[in-house]
Amino acid sequence: MSALEIARKKISFDVNKLSHFIWEGEERFKRFMAFQKICSSDPLLRNNPKDIGIGRAETYELYAKKMKKLLEVADLRDIKEFATLIYPEALVSSLNYEMFMPTILNLGTDEQVKLFYEPASRWEILGCYSQTELAHGSDINRIETIATYDKQTKSFIIHTPSLKATKWWGSDMGITATHVVTQAQLYIDGKRYGVQNFVVQIRDVKTHQTLPGILVGDIGAKFGYNAKDNGYLRFDNVRIPKVNMLSKYVNVSDDGQFTKTGDDKVWHATMQLMRQHFLDSVWKCLGIGLTIVIRYSLQRKQFKDALGQEIPIFDYQLQQHKLIPLIAEMYGCMLGSKRVFAMAQDNVARIKQKNDFSKMMEVHVVLSASKAYYTWNCFFALEKVRQCAGGHGYSYYSGIPPLITEMSPCVVAEGDNTVLSLSVGKVLLMYLNKAMQSGKAPNTTCDYLEDIFNYLTELKQPLVSKECTRDLNKVLAALRYNVAFNVANAGQKLQTLMGDKGLTFKEATDKHLGILLQEIAHTQSNYWTFRTFVEEINALTDPNIKAVLSQLCLLYGLNKILEQQGQLFEYGVLSGPQFVWIRETRDELISNLKDNALGLVESIGYDDNSVRSAIGDSQGNPYEKLYHWAKDLNPLNEPEFHEQVFKTIKTIRTASPHAKL
Repeated sequence: MSALEIARKKISFDVNKLSHFIWEGEERFKRFMAFQKICSSDPLLRNNPKDIGIGRAETYELYAKKMKKLLEVADLRDIKEFATLIYPEALVSSLNYEMFMPTILNLGTDEQVKLFYEPASRWEILGCYSQTELAHGSDINRIETIATYDKQTKSFIIHTPSLKATKWWGSDMGITATHVVTQAQLYIDGKRYGVQNFVVQIRDVKTHQTLPGILVGDIGAKFGYNAKDNGYLRFDNVRIPKVNMLSKYVNVSDDGQFTKTGDDKVWHATMQLMRQHFLDSVWKCLGIGLTIVIRYSLQRKQFKDALGQEIPIFDYQLQQHKLIPLIAEMYGCMLGSKRVFAMAQDNVARIKQKNDFSKMMEVHVVLSASKAYYTWNCFFALEKVRQCAGGHGYSYYSGIPPLITEMSPCVVAEGDNTVLSLSVGKVLLMYLNKAMQSGKAPNTTCDYLEDIFNYLTELKQPLVSKECTRDLNKVLAALRYNVAFNVANAGQKLQTLMGDKGLTFKEATDKHLGILLQEIAHTQSNYWTFRTFVEEINALTDPNIKAVLSQLCLLYGLNKILEQQGQLFEYGVLSGPQFVWIRETRDELISNLKDNALGLVESIGYDDNSVRSAIGDSQGNPYEKLYHWAKDLNPLNEPEFHEQVFKTIKTIRTASPHAKL
């Protein structure tokens, strides 16, 4: 048997049952497998090693053709859910269904849904979304694009008043989209009414020519996502009908009266949708990387043991300590993402059905913290994965470098992670103030605030023995203490800055509490994710899966404690001997999980086309496949290419250097 076959024999649980758990049911897992089969069996849709290294123009054209083919042979629901997992680049025109259509559906009236959503759903128009400007991204309230209402013609005039106001980064905007949802400062009779959402047609639907008053184009090559035509966009007094302002929650009457209903931040729901998309995609992206490197580590052998046998590098303790905690991180992000999605869907339903905005802020806290730390953690984890694959991990044929470039935009797109974490910290300080006044936590996300008085006056150490470090609830209590003390510490410093020094809340948080705010968000994310992990495990019924995921969950929690051990030591929650117990238990868990590592990553269900790796496919034989890809599928090794460059090489060999060595 091969090394992979031997490893699969050691797995202690039913891989198919875990796959159903990961994909939230057998039906969805079957849809994923069927979609992968569609992609792997079609010559155009299949990932081809020959495409590695092609130029941007060729990449754009290739992924436009892939999208066309997918629309012909696959269900749109499956394309939305699964396509980003199959390909190293984003599909051309995907913003039509990822952001344009959801924005219309969430913020548009019934009339606007018919005008814009329905044609987009039939691909009669292609939409995109463009909020960011050259000079303003995260600070959305400071964008400079202007929308002036003209009462006489009952229309809006969209204008870009300066270079800084140029729309920038909009995906599918550079050369693909015909329509854009964009944000602008609304002015009526010279009075500003804040940032509103407008649908603007930028290209002719029949000829695809740019419309008058529109200046649009591609912004150039990027670190990743180079199939995407991220664009710039300027408006020169472009007039649009009054109906083009999305008006489900705000409205301008014919005579210029502005009214609104609900929460001012409701239109951020579209941003939340894309943040959910990132949460769902990053753990799956990390899952591909871990699938590659675990398989490779089981087959790669280096140095001999006492019997003269070469040792698989996964048998080395250090390789296990590098990789198995990353599997725990992936599962934590996976289960957290599912919970965030459920909360966000509930929030949207409340708004649509009851005009109930009561969950907006709680969802903002959970989603923003999760987006920041899941994308950061998975991005940094992939670099560890690359290093764990050694020299071959540096090759694009390993499949790992494309994952890193694919992941890289996620830490800044749809909300810069630093800004999001600071925002979460500020909200938690406001929650602290409410809890101090009422004695109750504002919501279950920050349930620890209910006990804030007890925590500050009577500390009870949760891990008083080594046995406690094996108890999920005791570990949860330690993480609960950690976030509570972080919030309380920042709250006390805020009170000093505002009380003794007379600073405003904004001055204090912007100039003096940034580091603490980020620590609050970090510990909040760790606590909430671990709590979710524990709750999901408690609901499991399969004993074998429950056993292995309980170990993985405990490993996740102990690692989060060790990441922030300085804080827990400083607050008196844990002491030196307790950290010794934690490390010992962690080491035991990693050793116990070693034989299940392959099953934990293969349960995601990626086929070889999705893994797109010469060193990490399901059949093994990494060296044979790597050699085959390099020798037979590398365009630089084709005779035609050699003939093309021979003349240039000849001129180099016959040149007379100006400076002799």
